[in-house]
Amino acid sequence: MIGKPEWFTYRIFGWGVRPRTWQGHVYLLAVFASMILIKLLPVANAIRMWCFGFLVGLVVLDVIIIMTRLDKEHDEREGLQQMIIERNCSFAAVATLSAIGIFESFNYWHVAQIDLGIDLSILIVFGVMAVTKIVSTWHVRRKL
Repeated sequence: MIGKPEWFTYRIFGWGVRPRTWQGHVYLLAVFASMILIKLLPVANAIRMWCFGFLVGLVVLDVIIIMTRLDKEHDEREGLQQMIIERNCSFAAVATLSAIGIFESFNYWHVAQIDLGIDLSILIVFGVMAVTKIVSTWHVRRKL
């Protein structure tokens, strides 16, 4: 759409894409500048929110398109590495959710419950997935 897959590469930490070329950095700067510009527009708050939502939707759609075409910009080995990393993250999420389910079935969870406004188990799953992604990325890039 707007961004091109050759401007980006896989993220090492987290999910999504990161800039690989100067064009990718300019793309990100333009997105952030547009967000700031929308925030500073002298219009009604509702119009500002609609414009901001439209921009975010456009960027999310663009990133999804870039991510689907990213494997064509990398060699086969990098694509395989990314598949291994994502598989490890999925396995860690399923294993963590299973462990939390077993733990909650014994009614011990209410003792460890912390009121953060969201379910603590979701934070645990995302934390385990993030650590798994970092460790898998480090291991795969070092080994392969």
